[in-house]
Amino acid sequence: MKKVLSVLLFFLLLIPAAFSLGEKGFPELHGPYLGQEPPGKTPQKFAPGIISTDISTGCSGWGNDMEFFIFQRWIDGNSKLYIMNRTDNKWSKPEFLSSLDKYQPGDFTIAPDGKTLIFASRILIESIGSEGEGANIWIVEKTVKGWTEPRYLNPPVNTRYHDSYPSLAANKNLYFFSRKPGGYGQSDIYMSKYANGKYQEPVNLGADLNTEHHEWDTYIAPDESYMIFCSTKPEGLGKDDLYVTFRKSDGTWTKPHHMGDQINSEGSENRPYVTPDGKYLFYTSQWDNHRDIYWVSAEIIDDLRSITK
Repeated sequence: MKKVLSVLLFFLLLIPAAFSLGEKGFPELHGPYLGQEPPGKTPQKFAPGIISTDISTGCSGWGNDMEFFIFQRWIDGNSKLYIMNRTDNKWSKPEFLSSLDKYQPGDFTIAPDGKTLIFASRILIESIGSEGEGANIWIVEKTVKGWTEPRYLNPPVNTRYHDSYPSLAANKNLYFFSRKPGGYGQSDIYMSKYANGKYQEPVNLGADLNTEHHEWDTYIAPDESYMIFCSTKPEGLGKDDLYVTFRKSDGTWTKPHHMGDQINSEGSENRPYVTPDGKYLFYTSQWDNHRDIYWVSAEIIDDLRSITK
C-alpha cells in the first residue's frame, strides 16, 4: 500500500501548478498559453493530451490578450474548429464551434486585431463559380455578443479557382495562395492591398518567392516585415517545408530561407502562425508520422533574419 501511495504521489508532483484535474477529469489550465511551459528554440508539441492528441490537428490562433484559442481538428477527413476561452485566468475545455460549421471553415488565421478570423471554405459561391477543388476566402469576427455572420470576399480576391490560407497584416493587406491560371507554379502566393475600404486586384509576389511547385500557407507579420510560408520545392527535407523571407527597404523580398531541420522534417510542415505577442511560432508537423501542432520560440526568426540577405 505504501508503495502504491508513493507512486501516486510521484505522479501528482509531476503535474505543474497550471495543470490540475477539474471536477469532470479535464485538467484545470491557468495562465497564458493554456498554462503550458513555453519552449526555447527546440520545437515542442503544444499541450500534449489536450490539443495534441491522437486526432490530427491543423491551424491554430489566439485572440486578444490570449483570451481565446482556436484550433483545427481533422475528423473523418473534415475540418472542424474548436475554441477554448479564458475566464478569470482559467481555460475552458475545447468546445466545438458549431455556429461556424455550416460554412465549412477550413484553414484559417486570426488577424492582428485578435478578433477577426479569416478562413477558406469550399462552399460554392454561385456568383463566382468553381473550378475543380475550388475554395474561397471568408471573414468572421468575434464580438461581445458572439460571432458575426461570416461573409465572403468578393472578386477580385475570390476566383473560380482555389484561394486559401488567408493571412492579414495590421493594415488589413491580405496575403494568400491561389491556384488560378497565370502564376509561376501549381500554387502561388498573392497579396491584395486594402485601400479605400476594399481589396484591390491581387498581385502575384513573383518568381523570387514562387516556383513551378506549390507555394502555400503564408503567414504575414503584422507590420509586413517578414513572411513565413511553405513550399514543396525539392530542395526541402520533406513533403513541404517552411521558409522565411524578409522585406527589404525597397519593398522587395529576400531569397526565401529554409527554416532548418529543427523545424522541418522528412514529413510535412505547414500552417505557420505567430502569437499576438510575437513570442512563439506555431505550426503543424508530421515529425512522428502524425500531424500535431508544435510551437517554438520566435527568436529563431530573428536568428534567420541576421543571416538572410
